[in-house]
Amino acid sequence: MVNNCKIVAEIGLAHEGSLGAAIAMSKAAVRSGAQIIKFQVHHSDEESSNAEIFRTNFSRQDLTRWDYWKRTAFTKQEWLILKTEIEGFGGIFAASVFSEFSIDLMQEIGTRILKLGSGDLNNPQLLEKLADFDGTLLMSTGMAFESEISEAAIWLKQSLCASDSAILQCTSMYPTPLEMVGLNVMVKIMQTHGINSGLSDHSQGISASLMAIIQGASYIEKHVVFSQEMFGPDVSSSITFEQLKFLRTSLDELKVLGAPVNKDDITKNLKSTREIFGRSLALKKSLPKGHMVELEDFCLRKPGGGLKWENRLDYKGKILRKAYLIGEILDFSYFS
Repeated sequence: MVNNCKIVAEIGLAHEGSLGAAIAMSKAAVRSGAQIIKFQVHHSDEESSNAEIFRTNFSRQDLTRWDYWKRTAFTKQEWLILKTEIEGFGGIFAASVFSEFSIDLMQEIGTRILKLGSGDLNNPQLLEKLADFDGTLLMSTGMAFESEISEAAIWLKQSLCASDSAILQCTSMYPTPLEMVGLNVMVKIMQTHGINSGLSDHSQGISASLMAIIQGASYIEKHVVFSQEMFGPDVSSSITFEQLKFLRTSLDELKVLGAPVNKDDITKNLKSTREIFGRSLALKKSLPKGHMVELEDFCLRKPGGGLKWENRLDYKGKILRKAYLIGEILDFSYFS
């Protein structure tokens, strides 16, 4: 089953605080086939503290996560410029929000797709803030117990969020080993809770995403970068824009493959091919004029379109009006 799956290109903070880089990456993502381009909106004064440590020690210029959030943040006007650029490319701007400030900021510029990251799946402060959000909300389960997923599902079904909102299966390992991807959890979310799901895919490559699409994902989210040599904490679980393009092409092909066909309608269009590979009535060997043809003389030879196998009963015992040369196809002119 292949749903109308949407591909979310997660740029996150890979732009390193450069609006130009963010625009360039967004353009590349849209051209590679992503429908939704997503960023992370952090505000250190609201979401962080001086006790927050780096998940991985990647930065050479930020002493703390607080510093990192500040250095890579955009102003409201810059976010609006970025959103406008993405919409001009034909994409949809989306954002992961991590504070009330971030939620307000994104709603002020008209963002209609928001995401709660793995650490905020059941964050009461942010859920209360989003209670009247009527856009699309994506929720990640990267560090959640199943009981917490159930709680989130109950909240989402009771909220005002749009019907295409979803709880995405995710494993907060960078990169995620394939055996830890957990596509069964994605399927369980859909079947048990009756809501959309998908995969926030931190594995390497696109095989997990393709399998998720086949199993009915509504969303596939992948971190994207220009090169695997780029700087940043998410590069090891990112794909290049070339891989993103292949993922989108594969998604389109899987949609076509999943569509039902009428076998008879297809076969009607194969009339000439059927004749090429079909068989017509013939004789096993060359026989002279005047020979009385017996059943054991008949055989079938390619192509089709001539006399059929059952027609041999009509010509059993008939006399050849002319010599038959092996390799010829029989017709009524051979018989008296």
